[in-house]
Amino acid sequence: MSENFYEVLGVNEKSSKDDIKKAYRSLSMKWHPDKNPGNLDCVKKFQQINEAYETLGDDTKRQEYDFKRSNPNPFMRMNSQSGGMEMPIDEIFKSFFGGAFGMPGMPGMPGMPGMPGMPGMPEGHRIHIFHGGPMGFQQAIQKPTPIIKNIQINIDQIITPTSIPVDIERWIIDNNTKTIEKETIYINIPEGLDDNEIIIIRDKGNIINEQCKGDVKLIFKIINETQFKRSGLDLILEKTITLKDALCGFTFELKHLNGKSYTLNNNSGSIVYPEYKKTIPKLGLTRANNTGNLIIHFHINFPDKLTDEQISKLGEIL
Repeated sequence: MSENFYEVLGVNEKSSKDDIKKAYRSLSMKWHPDKNPGNLDCVKKFQQINEAYETLGDDTKRQEYDFKRSNPNPFMRMNSQSGGMEMPIDEIFKSFFGGAFGMPGMPGMPGMPGMPGMPGMPEGHRIHIFHGGPMGFQQAIQKPTPIIKNIQINIDQIITPTSIPVDIERWIIDNNTKTIEKETIYINIPEGLDDNEIIIIRDKGNIINEQCKGDVKLIFKIINETQFKRSGLDLILEKTITLKDALCGFTFELKHLNGKSYTLNNNSGSIVYPEYKKTIPKLGLTRANNTGNLIIHFHINFPDKLTDEQISKLGEIL
């Protein structure tokens, strides 16, 4: 494998699931593209972090990943239910018979030349080899690929934990018959959800049998049509004021994403300089135990020109 997912997340093979989750959250906030605008290396790093967590954060995928790392043979694959390994049947019989099919006096059958008594088995069919005992054969059923759903939510839906309905359409195999089933499930949206974040819903996808169910992968797109911009967990408000306001003070009301209104004033004689940034702690987004800030970025609207009278009065005052 070209990439070590444990090294990507800064953990080791003995790390617990909680440790891996904590490492993922810390790294995803550090490398999030919103915090590093225009940095393509950060985008690539963020994608690697998500890919690593998608594998290591899932017990079954992590078990198979660990197996592949310790067994690099490209023809072997772990079976998550029995803990065995599997490989294409043609490769197995090559190893049994010295790499050659078609033994003398044993006419071939379709898909398996030279092996009578096993009709109808297609070439490349996978069988299962058990560990720690007599060798037996069993057909390995692979888990269905995930159903992918693109979900759009508004930014105000990530201020506090909420739930949304998601419509799922999946196929089910029952008595060798494939049918379509629809279900509406409710998904808990964590506060501070990132744009393009992925949530995996286990065992709600396509179904082969009760022991082999696929997943649903939800990819979230956060729609922001508010006056606020997002940078990680921080909220940024661009505020333009007049030169008079910058020199003499001002008061304005702010309607926050949380639905509350706040009155901000600067009547203490403090001058607001162009491009000044005022940070208000703990009024940003929250994720786990971390809360961002509200940053107000001030722009000063200077007049195009002043009258002689205005210049005279300013000269007297200043």
